[in-house]
Amino acid sequence: MTAPPATSAYTASTTISSTNQANTPPADDHFLYLSAKDSHIAAEIEANNEQREIFLRQRLQEKQHQQKMQADRYIYNYVNHKPDEVALHSFILGILVALSVVAAARLMNDGSYYQLPGYVASLAAFHFLEYWITARYNPTKVTIDSFLFRNGSSYFIAHSCALVEATIEWAFFGSLKTHTIVSVIGFALMVFGQILRSMAMIHASSNFSHLIVHRKEDSHHLVTTGVYSFTRHPSYLGYFWWAIGTQLFLMNPVASFGFAIVLWRFFNNRIQYEEKLLIEFFGDKYLEYKKSTGTLIPLIK
Repeated sequence: MTAPPATSAYTASTTISSTNQANTPPADDHFLYLSAKDSHIAAEIEANNEQREIFLRQRLQEKQHQQKMQADRYIYNYVNHKPDEVALHSFILGILVALSVVAAARLMNDGSYYQLPGYVASLAAFHFLEYWITARYNPTKVTIDSFLFRNGSSYFIAHSCALVEATIEWAFFGSLKTHTIVSVIGFALMVFGQILRSMAMIHASSNFSHLIVHRKEDSHHLVTTGVYSFTRHPSYLGYFWWAIGTQLFLMNPVASFGFAIVLWRFFNNRIQYEEKLLIEFFGDKYLEYKKSTGTLIPLIK
């Protein structure tokens, strides 16, 4: 199924808005559109015509604002969230996971380098979960970009280099791929990191965003419970250890070191910038939370 183009969405939303406005009665008949509670309030102040008109005007403006938000959301969903692309991306990721797991199982039985297809499976699962958890627990912010396929050139260069290193070392320096304990530690970090990041997204719900938010909305509140009770940035912490874990799992000495350095610098800068905004949003409340809760990312307070 193909989503309608932006023009169709706009036409539909305009039609909805026009229909609602056409059906909006004169001010004297607004009581028909009020809830029982609102009607009771209006009746109490009916003696004062000025207050009554102010009350009715406010309620009408609130209703029109809600209608506009619904129309905007309708447009937003069809422009940025195309069902056919979502289905295609999910199908491709599912095939990748299935083929990679089968390949890893066969290589494991042969005593060969099963970590390489296992790494591909973990990457595919990561991108699928980013979208699925957002869609399930934060549906108003889900878009096709929630798959994080457009995660920047540095992201793809890093993982491409990891695949190249793993392949070259496996082909020419097989002894580097025999450190089973290192691989087991990497796998444990991968699982830990993925679970922690997923739990952070689930627990934050509508407060979670893949992009830094520069303006506080009424729906935003400071989350300090669950996984946020022991780390201020559980999604960053989870990704940090998941990514490093993938390289230890592959037994990639160069990429393991490179990932650790690059990720540490990235999260150090991002956390400093983001927390300036959080202090603006929540003031002393966030400062107290910051004092009592660390990041658990090494050397980042």
